[in-house]
Amino acid sequence: MTRTSAGSVLKLKGRWKPFRFIGNYRCLDFVNTEAKKSGDIVDFLHGDEDLVTWLISAKLFERTKLNQSLKKWEGKQTSGLLLSEGLRLRGVVEEMAGQIVARREVSRSALQAINRLIRTRSGTTRLVKTRAGFCTRFEPELNEPQHLLVPIALSAADLLCDGDFSRVKQCSNQDCGAFFYDTSKNRRRRWCAGSSCGNRIRVAAFYRRRHRNAGGEQAGKS
Repeated sequence: MTRTSAGSVLKLKGRWKPFRFIGNYRCLDFVNTEAKKSGDIVDFLHGDEDLVTWLISAKLFERTKLNQSLKKWEGKQTSGLLLSEGLRLRGVVEEMAGQIVARREVSRSALQAINRLIRTRSGTTRLVKTRAGFCTRFEPELNEPQHLLVPIALSAADLLCDGDFSRVKQCSNQDCGAFFYDTSKNRRRRWCAGSSCGNRIRVAAFYRRRHRNAGGEQAGKS
């Protein structure tokens, strides 16, 4: 299996980004920014720009606030730092998800890596008025690039603290392998999305059955 840079193959420098949000936890969606496609491993994060676009697409930050932080970091030696830290975190969360799916204990190193990011969280909590009344809202301070990764680490912490590990699964399509949190009532979901992987598996199974039946009929006639 080869690894392909989506930056060139899928032209990620344009506005459209082929990100999928099917994990039901943002930390799992982040892991799924590296995916299998036609036997290759495709990485949808090719630079800081791609990671920032994912953060906005995932609704983890407001675009205006994020742009303000990026302008503040202009001229500093931050190029590539966000991506390298992000890929490191993605590897940690992927390891964590794989251990949960395999019913193994989550490694101490994964917990330490998540905690390192959570400890950097800073900001203020404000009381705001909403249509339903009032609520408190935490507004993070973004003083350095790694602060952009804190929501992903918090999502991983939420999964570990409040998630049902039996619902954490990996797509049964071997050409996909995306992680997701099964929210179905019967907990029997097998594919990341029934309209894509599930449909392809069902169609492939149908043609295999038809091929076997046709072979049996031919044998009966001979």
